[in-house]
Order: sequence, then structure tokens, then C-alpha cells
Amino acid sequence: MIKIDNMRILFLISCSLFLMTATAQDYITDEQMEETVMVEDDQVKLLYFTAPWCGPCRYMAPVMKSIAEDPSVNVKIYKMNTDDNKTDDILRVNSIPTYFFIKNGRKLGQSGSVMKREDLVKMIERHDRMKVSGDRLAYKGKPSQYELVAGAHEKLSVKNLETLWYAPHQLNELAWKIYQNLSEEKDLNCALVLANRSIELETFTSNLETKAHLLYKLNQNAQAKKAALKAKRHAQKNGDFTGIIDELLDKLATE
Repeated sequence: MIKIDNMRILFLISCSLFLMTATAQDYITDEQMEETVMVEDDQVKLLYFTAPWCGPCRYMAPVMKSIAEDPSVNVKIYKMNTDDNKTDDILRVNSIPTYFFIKNGRKLGQSGSVMKREDLVKMIERHDRMKVSGDRLAYKGKPSQYELVAGAHEKLSVKNLETLWYAPHQLNELAWKIYQNLSEEKDLNCALVLANRSIELETFTSNLETKAHLLYKLNQNAQAKKAALKAKRHAQKNGDFTGIIDELLDKLATE
């Protein structure tokens, strides 16, 4: 929060000019979300996910500019470059252009693909009439106690893996595929981080099973047994199939 005093007049003017420019379609960053998109002023914000290389986004550029400069449309448009930010990963934006309609920090809806100006204006107006409810947009994601590490496989780079860091099921699917198909210790340790992050975001039987199997493949049998028993308890509690984890427990019992 900015405190007003005589020594900060120039600073406040600079901030005001920045916000006016952002309204006119400048790109915003993850760090600027709170002071732009999330402001609670009863006005619809259109958070527009785009990237310089996106052909459909280039087609939409004059449409977005026209709407942003039209005082008759009650909206503020904020563009976000998906190449430079993590908000899109956290919010699971899988394609661009994508539009989030937000008011008072709450998401009212979303849409995507190329649109005619009149169709997008109608969509903005429809969302503007909606009643605002629910929790504030969780755009920051859940912090992690784990540090993302790359694997030995060329596709297991930190840059590639970062796109999954807030998606528990995708993290688990990749970790399981690594368990099934790769054997290098570096790859398996990478997969273990992915499995742990998946559990950190959302605990379910399959990611607990994945962790147990990875520990077993890494020859950490004591930890594998502990993880496997935890997976079995979770499965039994939720009525899930236990055959996979029972098979692993049988292997561990003979070693």
C-alpha cells in the first residue's frame, strides 16, 4: 500500500501514469496482478493471455485495442505474455488467446480462440451483469518446499517441467511414465520431486503409489515401504483399488 506524504507526490504521479498505460493494453507481469487485475472497484477486468509468436493473438490485437479505447465498454484489458509469467500455468491456461473475465478479484468466466469484436463486447457485457461471488482468484498458486530439478533425459529440462508445477495430475502422470520407462538415477530423482510436488498440491492414491514405486526403484526400500503403506491406507479409506500397491508391498516383503 502506498502512503501519501509530501515527499512521494512525484512517485504517486508515476504510479498513476503506469496504471493508465497498463489499462491501455501494456503487458502486465505476475507481480503486477494485485494492483491491476485484482483491484476491487466493481469494474470488469479482461485478463488476456497472449504471446508475441501467436498468430491468432496478432489477429485479435486490433480488436483488443479497439475495445480498450472505447469508453462505452465498461472493461479494463490487461495483457499477459505467457512466455514470461507463471500465472497462466497456475490457472491452467492451455491455449492462447485465452480471456479471463474478472471483477473484484473473482473470476466470472473464461473463453478462448479468435472472436469478432461484437461477440467479445457482448461477452464482456454479459459478465458485467453477473453477480460476483466465491473466493478470490488463486493466481499465485501453492508454494512448494521442493526445488524443481532436471532429469538426464533431454525433455526433462527445468523449463519444460515448470509448465506442470501447479498441475497435480499432470505431474503424477509424468512421474509415473518416468518410473515405467527410464532408469537413470537423475531421471528417477527428478520424477520423485514431481511426485512429491503432486502430493503437495493434492493427495490422491495414484500419486502416493507413484512415490512409493520411485523410492523402490531408487533402492530406498525402507522409505518405499513407508510410502506404500501410506498409499494403501489412503486407498482403503477412499475405496480405491489396492492391487498395485499390494504387489509392491509383496516385493518389499521378500527383499
